[in-house]
Amino acid sequence: MSTRLPPAEWFPAGVSGIAVRRMRLASGVELRVLEAGPADGPPVLLVHGWAVSAYLWRHNILPLAAAGYRVLALDLPGHGLSDAPTAKGSYTVAAFARAVLETMDACGVQRAAVAGQSMGGKVVVRAALDAPERVSQLMLYGAVGFGLIPPWQGLSPLLPPLPGELIAKFIPREVIAFVQHRVYGKLGFFTERDVDEYWAPTQFPAVVRAQFQMLQEFEWGLWDEATLRRLHIPTHVIFGTRDRTVRPRNAEALAGLLPNGRITWIPDGGHVVMEEVPQRVNAQMLDDLTRFPIR
Repeated sequence: MSTRLPPAEWFPAGVSGIAVRRMRLASGVELRVLEAGPADGPPVLLVHGWAVSAYLWRHNILPLAAAGYRVLALDLPGHGLSDAPTAKGSYTVAAFARAVLETMDACGVQRAAVAGQSMGGKVVVRAALDAPERVSQLMLYGAVGFGLIPPWQGLSPLLPPLPGELIAKFIPREVIAFVQHRVYGKLGFFTERDVDEYWAPTQFPAVVRAQFQMLQEFEWGLWDEATLRRLHIPTHVIFGTRDRTVRPRNAEALAGLLPNGRITWIPDGGHVVMEEVPQRVNAQMLDDLTRFPIR
């Protein structure tokens, strides 16, 4: 395919049981939110990482819904079909955490179990620290803050302020395919459709520009000891042993600082284990949700 998927064809187009909503947050930003499961089910919020979208959770949404949970998966600001604000500071950890909590408000959710992947993992930890009464538990996959980011991110302040229109023209489909190869470990595989779905948002210059703004504004470093010791809610840290994106050499020690935390390793898993071994991840999520019911 030489052209990007039009929005009308993006996931979950053609998939029964998943509704698409646009939610205006208290901040005025509009986000796309996917919703499945019974409206009165215990809420589970799924938060993706950098430069992807709610498509990341495509294998997890319906199994969780079938188990009776109300599942919400959002496109974070600057991603997918959500708004991409331009104001300075729009893409800090704190700003994203506010967006997550405001999404819960907009959806009428007072308290939820929350899963976060990569950059989204650091975001949901911040949200839980800011409003612990809103989060019943955390499930963190390849989470920023628990592992080391490769040195390329440190070059982000040196990036020239190129307009999004120009950058978007120079992101070929082959780049997305290469990234998919890079984020997988030795488990599972991605499809041509996956490449098309992840390439699709680059048709929007505002989204492309936002990704570069995030590289400069987001706090990509490790959590400090004092902060982790304040996170008292149940927290499950999950890493693939072959994660080359958020390298987990610090994960064991950092997870050990959590008052109510634990860590699980997925041998040969990469950075996107929910895509690589979805059945295993679904079983783990359902086990965690049973262990720590949402009240």
